[in-house]
Amino acid sequence: MFDTKGQRVNREQWQPFLKLWSEEWIAGHAPERDAPLDDEVIQNSWLGFAPASAEDVAAAEARLGRTLPPSLREFLLTTNGWRDAGIFIYRLAGASELAWLADTDDSSWIDAYSDTEFADEDEEPEGEILARSLRLSLDGDAAVMLLDPKDVDERGEWAGYWLASWSGMGPERFGSFHDLMHEQYTGFHRLRPPEGKSCSSS
Repeated sequence: MFDTKGQRVNREQWQPFLKLWSEEWIAGHAPERDAPLDDEVIQNSWLGFAPASAEDVAAAEARLGRTLPPSLREFLLTTNGWRDAGIFIYRLAGASELAWLADTDDSSWIDAYSDTEFADEDEEPEGEILARSLRLSLDGDAAVMLLDPKDVDERGEWAGYWLASWSGMGPERFGSFHDLMHEQYTGFHRLRPPEGKSCSSS
């Protein structure tokens, strides 16, 4: 996987990574275990979709009232959504599908984590983080991916969160959308090690 420490992730970096991810996922697909692959995925060897346009991204930012973090913007300009973001997330939102968690049918996550034992006394309550977060995932196995617009680094990247109700843990923080996606990729490798070339350990 490419090293983006202190650097922005652009389309030229997303494209080969996502292409490899797609090829490995498709090669490891087991019909008796996994949901059927879309015909378009098989035909194109691509878990993604056509790229969003700059106008699509600008419309999403206007609707949300925030400039999206760089790695998410470049991701959308590479693929406007994504299928199978790891074992437990079945679909990531495209530009028009991005929404604040509090405004979606998944807002019950906020109440569920508003009074939990996971946060230390000196940490911000999970429910407050979730209440302001952007929902990235549209469908998953009792799991969700989020971005926190209040937790922003010097590159403009928002902290990312992975949360699963069955994990026995609270939200797991990552430094950016890119870092969150890389963890989903390496998690897929841990559970279903693909044969041949991989970028999970670089």
